[in-house]
Amino acid sequence: MNLIKIMKTAGLMGGLFLLPLIGSHVEAGTITTPEYWQAVEKATTPAENSTMTPQEIQQLNESIRQRASSLRDLSSYPTVLDRQQVQQRIYAGMQDYWQGDRPTVYAAGHLLTDDEWKTIRADCNIDGLSAELTVRYAVTTQRGNIRLLPSDTAWSDSPDSSFDRLQGTAIDPAQPVAVLAASLDGQFVYVESGDYQGWLDVDKLAFTDRNTWLEYVRPADFAVVTDHKKTIIAANGQKTLYQMGAVIPCIIDHNGRIALKLPARTDAGMLTIHNTPAQFDHTLHIGYLPYSADNVIHQAFSFLGDVYGWGGLEDSVDCSAFVQDIYRSMGIHIPRDADQQELSLPVKMYDLTKARLGNLIFKPGHVMMYLGKDADGMPMVIHASSAYHQVMVAKLADVTSQISSVGSIR
Repeated sequence: MNLIKIMKTAGLMGGLFLLPLIGSHVEAGTITTPEYWQAVEKATTPAENSTMTPQEIQQLNESIRQRASSLRDLSSYPTVLDRQQVQQRIYAGMQDYWQGDRPTVYAAGHLLTDDEWKTIRADCNIDGLSAELTVRYAVTTQRGNIRLLPSDTAWSDSPDSSFDRLQGTAIDPAQPVAVLAASLDGQFVYVESGDYQGWLDVDKLAFTDRNTWLEYVRPADFAVVTDHKKTIIAANGQKTLYQMGAVIPCIIDHNGRIALKLPARTDAGMLTIHNTPAQFDHTLHIGYLPYSADNVIHQAFSFLGDVYGWGGLEDSVDCSAFVQDIYRSMGIHIPRDADQQELSLPVKMYDLTKARLGNLIFKPGHVMMYLGKDADGMPMVIHASSAYHQVMVAKLADVTSQISSVGSIR
């Protein structure tokens, strides 16, 4: 997405390049460094078209939110829901698995049985919901996986596939969630975050009151993780992994010293906060990074060579998390999944000659970030590739033949 010139001229974010393209591998070299693309951008783009103000970012976020059904403002989340409302939310989170027919999938390497399907359906506990449910408030204390069904067992299309169909997304620590229901066995709770919903292991979060929860929903002061990933050690010695763009509320004392409000879970499952002195460097920034072309490139290349992680598995990113993390580190909030990203972005471009740095390129089931053209005039992208199982720089070549042979990729 070119978040710069078109927004300045048309009043909106622009540059969504929607041609369904996929890249081929590029050997390591100058073109795989951020400095190369920063030089290309400086040589081809006026400086005033390479930044965005906080006001422009706010306008962009409002425009995206109007189009994105998957984004929700937790600060206005209802305190009470009726049974039907919660049922509808759970069914929506189950995606393809809300109907009663047993899916033809492999669970832990064997074909899912009727008994296993009945058990996991019953564990959703939909029939056990009360007529009226009071929303509970929680904050994640560890990196966790939001699942389509209340199970950690991987479901796949074949016995040897590594693609887990039950994986929705990973969620960072220190993220507020609304808790709507619990699984029958009590191991999972159904949660809604600001950009996703599904079943989360109850041990990955801690319950709290609404006022404390709102301090994580809309923190007055906060730090943002700016490296591709960062392990933070709390005052109690607990090590926790955060990913780029994660927001951590802060407290600033009268001397200007900043502490991170790191959440932890008590034995009773309640929230306790460890105020931990913040160490700011290239991995952690007070507030969001300024939006600039240089920062877009730097953030994208922070992931270069990282393993591909479907739904955030392997403590990494898939294609849509990759671009989401880059932009959320600069305060731009786009949906988690590629299809929702494509639907929610306000301006769409189909002309490759107008593509600019940061444009998002969509194809069925996949999204990439446009970098520019190399010395030979070849369009280049950076993306999290499931085919190569890594974040990589790629050419946009052999488009038609690859699409017809592959159909779609993740």
